[in-house]
Amino acid sequence: MSTARNVRRILATLLPALALVAGSMPAPASALPDWVDHSTTWTNPDAKSPRVVDLRYAHHDTFDRVVIEIAGAIPGGHARYGKTFHYDGSGAPVPIKGRSGIHLVLTPAQAHDNDGNDVYDGPAIARPHFETLKALAFTGDFEGYVSFGFALTHRAPYRVFKLHDPQRLVIDFQHP
Repeated sequence: MSTARNVRRILATLLPALALVAGSMPAPASALPDWVDHSTTWTNPDAKSPRVVDLRYAHHDTFDRVVIEIAGAIPGGHARYGKTFHYDGSGAPVPIKGRSGIHLVLTPAQAHDNDGNDVYDGPAIARPHFETLKALAFTGDFEGYVSFGFALTHRAPYRVFKLHDPQRLVIDFQHP
C-alpha cells in the first residue's frame, strides 16, 4: 500500500474526530458577551413553545455557570436582581437565600408536554455553595413562563448567552 494512501486513510479517520473535539471546546473569551450588573431582556419571535428540559451547573476559576437545555428554539426572557423568590402560580416562598439573587424568566416556554407531563429533568432545588452561586431553584412552569431563582453570595455581575446544537441558554455569575 502506498504512503500517500496510508496518509489519506489516517487523515480521513482523524479529521472528523478533530472536528468533533474542536466543536465541543468553549468559545474564546472574545466571543462572550460583557458582564452586566442590571436587568437584561432578550427576545426570540421564532420561539414557538420551546420546552425547558434540563439544567446543570458548574464552578469555574472566575465564574459559576448555569446551563439550561432547551428542546426547540431558545425562548425570549429576562433576568433581574432580587433577594427573595416565590413559586409562580401559588406565590409561596422558595426556600433558597442569598445576599443577592437573579430571577430568570423564559417566555414563551414550558417544562411539560402537550399532555401536561413534566419534561424538565433538572433539579427542583440545588445548593452547590459555589463561590458566587449559593443555591438555585426551578420556580415555575405557568401559563407560558418558565422561571428560575439563583441565590448569590453577593450582587454579582452576570452574562447571559446562547449556545446551539443542542440549544442552551447559559448564565455565568462572576466571582468577586
